[in-house]
Amino acid sequence: MLIELAVPVHLQLRKQPKQKRTQALIEHIKICTETLVQELGYQSVNTNAIAQLANINVKSLYEFFPNKESILYHIADQWLLSLRELCVEYESEKYLALDWRSYFFQLHKACRADGNYEKNYNSLQGLWDLMPEFIALDEFHRRFLIDFHIRQFRRFGAHQSDEVLTTLCHFLMGIEDGLGLILAHVSEEQVSQLSQLHFDTICFHLEKILEN
Repeated sequence: MLIELAVPVHLQLRKQPKQKRTQALIEHIKICTETLVQELGYQSVNTNAIAQLANINVKSLYEFFPNKESILYHIADQWLLSLRELCVEYESEKYLALDWRSYFFQLHKACRADGNYEKNYNSLQGLWDLMPEFIALDEFHRRFLIDFHIRQFRRFGAHQSDEVLTTLCHFLMGIEDGLGLILAHVSEEQVSQLSQLHFDTICFHLEKILEN
């Protein structure tokens, strides 16, 4: 099962960090980029501003990243890969004995526990539609999630066609996308309430296709 998409050549790191110090520098650059994008929007951010916030010479940034798009791509790729790895983990034996409500609730909760969830939905918004490389990454990620969820639906007794189940996946992901856009702008209490409403909505639709 392929869970990683090759990084486009023009967005790849110019060199791979071998020491912990350089690995930490790359992560620091990513964090500073995320901070600026959340404050200003990605179109207003440039490598000079990133280097300034990171307190490094811009030449140090260019040692690893060819441009700001490369930094943003690696942020998105790292985040989405972590979600796919979570799905792979939930196909391990220790989760297979759960009933479907417990299974999807735990998976839902684990995704929400990701500290990057809300901020990445907002800071990366727009890139998915404007840049071909991000569109390809998004399509790869969505295809993975659809295949994963259909496997779980089948395991829990769904007998509808792949076309019907794919449509359901698209619908549920659409709700997820819409919710992701507002989570960073509401209180913790509202986040909790919206998350519960989201899971209730998921269950409402899964009850129609899964064995109780």
